[in-house]
Amino acid sequence: MVSLPPPTTLVWDETTLSRFWAFHSQFSENYFSHQKGKSLVAYAKRQLPDGVTVLDYGCGPGHLLPHLLDAGFVVQGADITRDTIGAAVSLHGRKNFLGFATIDELLAEGRKFDAIFLIEVVEHLDDHWLAKSLDQVHALLKKGGILIVTTPNEENLEDNMVYCPASNTIFHRWQHMRSWSGSTLAAALTAHGFRDVRTETRTFDGGKPSTVSYLRYLTSRIVTRLRKAQSLIAIARA
Repeated sequence: MVSLPPPTTLVWDETTLSRFWAFHSQFSENYFSHQKGKSLVAYAKRQLPDGVTVLDYGCGPGHLLPHLLDAGFVVQGADITRDTIGAAVSLHGRKNFLGFATIDELLAEGRKFDAIFLIEVVEHLDDHWLAKSLDQVHALLKKGGILIVTTPNEENLEDNMVYCPASNTIFHRWQHMRSWSGSTLAAALTAHGFRDVRTETRTFDGGKPSTVSYLRYLTSRIVTRLRKAQSLIAIARA
């Protein structure tokens, strides 16, 4: 057997991140917003007034946007670059859709939103990008505006580490860089100027796949409710 040196941890830089997400953007089923976006928006609609202007910060291929539009919000999609923005959806002609932009474009225009969705983003960010992103979100929210954040609930990162034999590196299979609890997420938001922060945990419904019987789906939902909640949610004001 070949003796290898201990594996190193993959460094997520611009090149590796671009390759990783360019590959995964081809597979809608891998995205939280594709799997559970409808359930998430139904939950969020109870937290927001009707017809507010919302930004999906880090919208990626855009899976959450149709659900936000269906809920009656005025919707903008934005991400760091335009490389994969909106690649999974066709929203041409949709009423109340403000289009796509980069975060920098919105900041340069001085745009402000009633609410911002930061969905499954914060677990992917190192210290630099976490601080930068939270400051950008705060700048894009109207005074008193509402931020809604979701992230995996107290994820054990080791459970999703994988090994690449070609490079002798290990990395998190979904590029997660940190795990969050209610207290650590609340502290991070408070440190960046957000107030009235509250957190809760829940498991969002992914809906019944067409290939699964209703009985099996119902049984799966009951079993899921007995397990630790999958998602951590924070709601805060600017």
